[in-house]
Amino acid sequence: MKIKSLTLLMVLSCVLFVNGQNYKPGKVSKEELKQTQDPLFPDADAAILYREYIVKYDYSQSKGFELSTTVFERIKIYNPEGFDWGTKRIKTYNYNADREQVGGIKAVTYNLVDGSIEKDKLKTAQIFEERINNYYVATTFTMPNLKAGSVIEVEYILESPFSSIDDIDLQYTIPVKKIVVDVKVPDFFVYKQYPNPQAALAYTFAESDKNIELKFREQSGLGTLNRNGNIGSSDGRQLKDRTASYQERRYLLEEVNIPPLKNQGYVDNIRNYQARSIWELSLIKNPNGIPKNYSTSWEAVTKSIYENDKFVNQLNKEDYYKDELSALLSGVSDPMEKMGIIYNFVQKKVSWNGSYGYFPENGVKQAYKAGQGNVGDINIMLTSMLQSQNIPATPVLVSVKNYGVPLFPTRYGFNYLVVKANVSGKSFLMDATDPYSYIGLLPERAMNWQGRAINRDGTSNWVPLYPSFASNALTYVQAEIKDGAFEIKTRERLSQHYARDYRSEFRAKSNESQMSSLDKNGEDVSFSEFDVKDLDTNKEHLTRSFKATSPSLIEEINGDLYFSPMLIFAQKENPLKDDNRLYPLFFDYPKSRKYNITIKIPEGYKVNSLPEQSKAQLAGGAAEYSYLISEAGSNLQLAVTLDINNPIFVADDYQYVKAMFSQIVEKETEKVVLSKI
Repeated sequence: MKIKSLTLLMVLSCVLFVNGQNYKPGKVSKEELKQTQDPLFPDADAAILYREYIVKYDYSQSKGFELSTTVFERIKIYNPEGFDWGTKRIKTYNYNADREQVGGIKAVTYNLVDGSIEKDKLKTAQIFEERINNYYVATTFTMPNLKAGSVIEVEYILESPFSSIDDIDLQYTIPVKKIVVDVKVPDFFVYKQYPNPQAALAYTFAESDKNIELKFREQSGLGTLNRNGNIGSSDGRQLKDRTASYQERRYLLEEVNIPPLKNQGYVDNIRNYQARSIWELSLIKNPNGIPKNYSTSWEAVTKSIYENDKFVNQLNKEDYYKDELSALLSGVSDPMEKMGIIYNFVQKKVSWNGSYGYFPENGVKQAYKAGQGNVGDINIMLTSMLQSQNIPATPVLVSVKNYGVPLFPTRYGFNYLVVKANVSGKSFLMDATDPYSYIGLLPERAMNWQGRAINRDGTSNWVPLYPSFASNALTYVQAEIKDGAFEIKTRERLSQHYARDYRSEFRAKSNESQMSSLDKNGEDVSFSEFDVKDLDTNKEHLTRSFKATSPSLIEEINGDLYFSPMLIFAQKENPLKDDNRLYPLFFDYPKSRKYNITIKIPEGYKVNSLPEQSKAQLAGGAAEYSYLISEAGSNLQLAVTLDINNPIFVADDYQYVKAMFSQIVEKETEKVVLSKI
């Protein structure tokens, strides 16, 4: 009862503190600067003390309605780990005439020095602009004189020629003490506004309406507001003052003490579960014409992308590769072999420049010539080459994991492209941007729920992106005890994603770097005779072998020998440490991990006790674990298997999965006891 009362008192104190603060720019208090930790979330590295997000449509007679967003925030930095919050990166669309503008940047760092508040203002020379790709620019700056204990204030205005309002974040990885969101929308623009359905928290806006009068000047004749809010006029010559009125809807939200997003590990993208306000533009009213409906379907979205000149025209280009591809495929008639040759050719011919997007960045012809391109360049090129050889192939629109999952039909729901081909009655997904993948195997960034395949007639359909097969890792071990230490010989076969991930991490690294990754439990182990085969290929499998010696794996007590038969491969810690789970669990892809371990019983010893055999299974066979150990002549035989057949578990299944891993840790740390004969 005392604990509950204390917690309630802390919450009430925080609310009173928040409500008593002055959040006008420049009004940072000494109390804020003296604060050393967040009272509700003491582990936080920083906290958003106040965030104000104001969205409105500004009207001008020449441009009509344009979107304006003003952001002001005050952030407390508690320790050096929170310094990242002192660097700002504002991303804006900047392509041809369609340009968003960032202006009015004001930023100040406040520090308490000898009892006085010192201010360091951001200078214009400290603001930088970098082009991300053909479409986006980033404005970046880092706050001056940042220290543990600093408070920073940042203010800027984002002006956009586009009508649609971006999603508004309400929750972050640090606590938010107070947030105010104020959105004002003319009734020409009709929105569907709703919270993120995957978030644990949801907040409601208060809505109100107000009549607004516009004053403008026009030539004599009848002026009209068009669908963009521009004033049309007749051919008259006299200027007259006129007024027009419209209804403005206001959406207002004020919240305090929003808890931070907690990254619990094994999450696809933490933003998928972030509290935020989603704004879907459904209609623009034209007072003197037909309203334009923006509510759409996935079929219409994909069709509009496919029919865009930047997409379909690039897909239909063949002249730039025709001669080279014909020579490459000379004498090859088997479609499967052709597909493999084409995939390998594109994968090696054009390297990925790291830029996403389903539209080609510089055009497929230029990418082919330069040997470098974005995702759209490379995979549209791959699709075109496959189609040119009468291999049924379609581009597949994808949202990568760090981009999130699209919740409603919009062309902005995708930012990536892979390819699907059908050969001999089978479908194959592929991505030639990844230097470690092969046909049928996508990189993990692209395995995000489902993609939208666009057929040649413009129709489309959903395609699952997670593999239906399990990736396998099989480890064979022979071990014996010599001179008080284990000598271990290991041969390992990694397949599918296990092999791809290993190549991605270690292809460019030395044997020493690879060996250092083997000792996952920090044992006293020395490695030798390390060898990896097929590291530099993209075959389905790779193998590695090594020897290891360790005196720390065995303990002698009163003449008996104690050791875990899992040796250096034991799972000693449960990776799931939280008491409760807020988000689904993601294990990336279906997988099977097997160990076959043979341990020679030293002469003069016998088995005193063995761990009990164990099996565990989650509902529906979503995951299975088996631990089978036996004495076979002068050897111990151990077979351990962990199969994760369903890589995604809902949060309600967390306790079952955690309990299974606890059982694995308990079992794999149990000891064999050998006694002298």
